[in-house]
Amino acid sequence: MRYKKNMAQLIFTAFFITLMVQTAFCEDAPPVGQSKSIPVTDEQGISADIFGQKGGRFHPFLLFEAIYTDNLFATNSNTKDDFITTIAPGIWLAFPANREKLLAIDTTTTSPGGLNLSRIKPEATRRYQSYFLYSPEFVLYSDYSTHDHVNHRAEGLLQYNFNSGLSFDLIDIFHDREEIAGNGITNTLYRHQDNLLDFITTYDAPSGKFKLQATYSNYDIDYKDDVINYRDRNDNSFGISAFYKFWPKTSLFVEYNYSDIDFDAGATNDSVENRYYAGVNWDITAKTRGTLKLGYIDKDFDLSTAEDQDNFSLELQTQHNLTPKRALQINGYRKFHESDLVNASSFLSTGIDIGLMQRFTEKWSGTLNAFYEQNKYNGFDRDDDLYGFGPAIRFEPKKWLIFDLGYQYHHNNSNITFYDYKIHQIFLRISLSM
Repeated sequence: MRYKKNMAQLIFTAFFITLMVQTAFCEDAPPVGQSKSIPVTDEQGISADIFGQKGGRFHPFLLFEAIYTDNLFATNSNTKDDFITTIAPGIWLAFPANREKLLAIDTTTTSPGGLNLSRIKPEATRRYQSYFLYSPEFVLYSDYSTHDHVNHRAEGLLQYNFNSGLSFDLIDIFHDREEIAGNGITNTLYRHQDNLLDFITTYDAPSGKFKLQATYSNYDIDYKDDVINYRDRNDNSFGISAFYKFWPKTSLFVEYNYSDIDFDAGATNDSVENRYYAGVNWDITAKTRGTLKLGYIDKDFDLSTAEDQDNFSLELQTQHNLTPKRALQINGYRKFHESDLVNASSFLSTGIDIGLMQRFTEKWSGTLNAFYEQNKYNGFDRDDDLYGFGPAIRFEPKKWLIFDLGYQYHHNNSNITFYDYKIHQIFLRISLSM
């Protein structure tokens, strides 16, 4: 039943986006300071951007990825190595035409609301924008072919901006995929569907100094295997923020978020979260931009047998262009997550990831990423320290063809030995897109 519910929600959202797009095409007056885009017409009278040559409305793509891993199931002992091949065709559409893929978000199954980091609404550049993507992923294992499977990803976006200063931004992200058990001992994969519906609306005052923002999200996750369906849940989250622009490119804000976390298996781990933040947004120059918020988080469980939690919370998202060819990106967080263990109610997760990007020539570039995460479980004596790094190099012989070659190392150090694991991976990825 939950599978059908998630699919119905995705279809409804896609229908809503399509309806709004058709309405938007009927608008005549663009926002102040914007001009309408007029497509170029060829000799036959057909718009030259229909397949993406000019405006980029339709973008077919194909991804091929080959991975070697020495620990397929992330176990402490009796490790299994394998070659994994992924073939992912797909298409994304943008109306009006756009050459940039408009969503680069992935959901986190243990995070309340489905997102590990807050979604930041982009500044409006057009009256409206819509986007839709669908891609199946064919995942093939060399030695463990019984685990061959097909994943599905669909996502949609709709943005609309009124001259009055009111705007809204709606996205929907749907997955049907598999993940490793990750319990240190089981050589299996668990299939699940998850769906995120996320809505942001803002009002910018005419003075340009004040901005109000309200958010709503619904995150639903459903596991196919009965052995893990204790993790099935539905999260409803609400938020409100008030911003004041002290300098032309810097704003201070206060924020409140509320999440109602409802598990299907009963009220054992049902809870509500209240999160209070103060923070700063900056986009000072073309070199540096980001957001930092600090605050307090309170998690109250419905049942008195579960221990309530509260703690300091933070979130950091920033990027700094060190030179025209080198950039540094840093993300950090401290928040509660829903437990992936049946005998724990939740865990406090503190993490940071750092990425350094370097362009060597017009066609060659490289990245170096490193991360650290600490997880402390509530109701179960388990503490994990997870860290890793990964260098990669990219070659772009053509705008439509990209090669990525890289290495990744993951190490989980737990106070319970059989949760320890190390993973070494080498990957080659080939991307073709229009």
